[in-house]
Amino acid sequence: MMGRKFTLFSIVILCALNTTAQKKEKLNLPLESIWSGYFDEKKLQTHMLHTSNRFAFIEAKPENNLQMIFTLDFETGRLIDTVFTNQIKQQSDSLPITFTFFDDYEFSPDDSKILIKTQVERLFNTSTKEFNYVWDIPKKVMKVVTAEGKQWYTSFSPDSKKIAYVRDGNLFIKNLETDALQPVTYDGAMGQTMYGMADGLYENSFGMKQAYQWSPDGQYIALLRFNETTVKSFPISYYDRPYPDVAKQRYPKAGEMVPEVAVFIYNIKNKIMVPVDLGVNPNQYVTGIKWHPDGKSLYVQRLNRTQTRLDVLKADLKTGSAAVLFTEIKPDYIKTDPDNIYFLRTRNSFLWLSEDSAYNQIYEVTQLGNFIKKRKITKNEWEVAAIKTVNEGTGDIYFTGSDVNARERHLYKINIDGTRRKKLTNGNGVHSVQFTSNNRYFIDEYSTANTPSVLEMYNSDGRSISKLLENKGLKLKLADYKIPNTEFVSFTNNTKDELKGWVIRPYEIEAKKMPVIIYVYGGQTKQEVQDKWDDKTTLTMRWLANLGYLVACIDPRGTPGRGEVFRKSTYKKTGDVELEDIVAFKNYLKNNYRVDTANVAVMGWSYGGYLAALAQTKYAGQFKAAVAIAPVTNWRLYENVYAERMLQTPGENAEGYNNASPLNFVSNYQSGLLLMHGTADDNVHFQNSMEFSKALIKAGKQFDELFYPDYLHNISEGGGPDYARIHLFTKVAEFLKQQLTTGK
Repeated sequence: MMGRKFTLFSIVILCALNTTAQKKEKLNLPLESIWSGYFDEKKLQTHMLHTSNRFAFIEAKPENNLQMIFTLDFETGRLIDTVFTNQIKQQSDSLPITFTFFDDYEFSPDDSKILIKTQVERLFNTSTKEFNYVWDIPKKVMKVVTAEGKQWYTSFSPDSKKIAYVRDGNLFIKNLETDALQPVTYDGAMGQTMYGMADGLYENSFGMKQAYQWSPDGQYIALLRFNETTVKSFPISYYDRPYPDVAKQRYPKAGEMVPEVAVFIYNIKNKIMVPVDLGVNPNQYVTGIKWHPDGKSLYVQRLNRTQTRLDVLKADLKTGSAAVLFTEIKPDYIKTDPDNIYFLRTRNSFLWLSEDSAYNQIYEVTQLGNFIKKRKITKNEWEVAAIKTVNEGTGDIYFTGSDVNARERHLYKINIDGTRRKKLTNGNGVHSVQFTSNNRYFIDEYSTANTPSVLEMYNSDGRSISKLLENKGLKLKLADYKIPNTEFVSFTNNTKDELKGWVIRPYEIEAKKMPVIIYVYGGQTKQEVQDKWDDKTTLTMRWLANLGYLVACIDPRGTPGRGEVFRKSTYKKTGDVELEDIVAFKNYLKNNYRVDTANVAVMGWSYGGYLAALAQTKYAGQFKAAVAIAPVTNWRLYENVYAERMLQTPGENAEGYNNASPLNFVSNYQSGLLLMHGTADDNVHFQNSMEFSKALIKAGKQFDELFYPDYLHNISEGGGPDYARIHLFTKVAEFLKQQLTTGK
């Protein structure tokens, strides 16, 4: 009886404590903590092994200077072993030697070796260079790839006995058994002639990085050579010394000469380089190479300068002679992908992603003598994003797609005959998957706009095996703070197009009408309205909302994920279509939320910065203020592939370039512009903001500007506390407080 009373008493006390905990006042969300990593998600840095149903991940204990790579088995869900640790103990050592912390890793095809990547730094936009080491797992021996300098795009040969890498524009092969080094090229030099690596133009515009491939038998390497001497150089100054350094960046602006690209096949044993016949036109692009599984031919994607014709060439291994296998033609431009070809060994065909039917879909391309048969497999009215893998035994194709609502991404499978389509990922959000080499299992990393990432194991039928990571620690942290949710919205514009956006209201909503910040990116390469967690950007938008704003975001026409017609609606009329949609969004917010439409600001970065600058010039009077960060202000100053894809060349469409430039509408400007830019920006050159600033000054216009010395396009520290981003968003908040409260 006494025990029962005690139990009941304990329950009462616990309930009281829970009630007190529920009433605990939440904390204000601090900008400094967001950009200092306090709210960062935990990531496991997973990679699949090639010869088993296992995957690996990094686990670190910084307090002990310890970093480890564990492997875990899909079938049992158990840890198998530690395949690498930075506490290395060789047979001759009495104590372990602490190896440096590493950033990433990669397994050899036979899983006997691990490529350890350290001291990773930026090369171009997303590519990197690093010091690489090879850890031989059974021998427990560590070897440096080369001590001559950092390497780029390092990869194992198919038999795991060699390794290839690029350094300073040249391609090398190293024998891992004898340590013999074989230079493939000798005359490479950055900014001059580069082998086996894409330049910054190709990386930004075509998504190409590594520009070489081992043949299936490892006896040959196909590689691209970039001749950049035809491209004009752009000077970028660095001000951190008495006499500033001036870097010369090869950068083909709209209408200017492009790099001349050639393709070669290198015979490793005989050291013979065979050129592939691409025709005599140097004014073209090579947007992808792929070996046929039989190793006898190389498939090359060739795109014309106007980006309206894409040829797939089949080149002979021995002679380099090439013939056009098939061609795609569009009246505006063709969407390209360097990894587009997915060969099917059992069907003598390959899978190909194409927008032939308005949405990116999967086709099977079969060569029947001199005749090409192209058959459509998926028939969705939504986008196929990527082919992940194919199980030729069952005939199942696994692919990711944007689904009907466009803001999510899921994994699907479909039979090669076009039947039995099935969604394999569960729950809302954006899903990113990795498959085992035998296609029996996959890892799914997914999140929503309001929930941090979860990492989960599945079998290939979509049955969950186990959750590996749920970011519970982060969720507990977030629960202590005033963090408003993201609400997704849909509405129609004046031309009856359905548009998608999101809205964040302050955690504590006041009775008065809220000023509005419309955040936008726009452009043909990026969706902002995705149901996906982004710890720093997502939380910064919530921080702004808690200052008393309704923060909203829109994907206007011209953005990807909604099909070809939607994305190309801005073709040759860049800026106008997007601003019409942003104005329609403002009106939608007026009709559905308690907002002060006399106090609306547009904010954006890069392409979004361009739209913000255009909003205060060409569309002056529609918005009270604008924050334009790293904006393009004249498309003649931007790289040729992207600019010409939207507007053709300046010679072909001079009026289109003029109509799209904020420089030509500064006379309309009234007030309320904050212009921000990194002076070392190698993507959207600082020149854009200088020209815009000069035009506003000459027109007698007052505006605010803030430039970040020696910072790149993203205006970020790149690691540790991000003082630049803290400074930038603090300035944005101060500016908007001044602009959007005036006259209220």
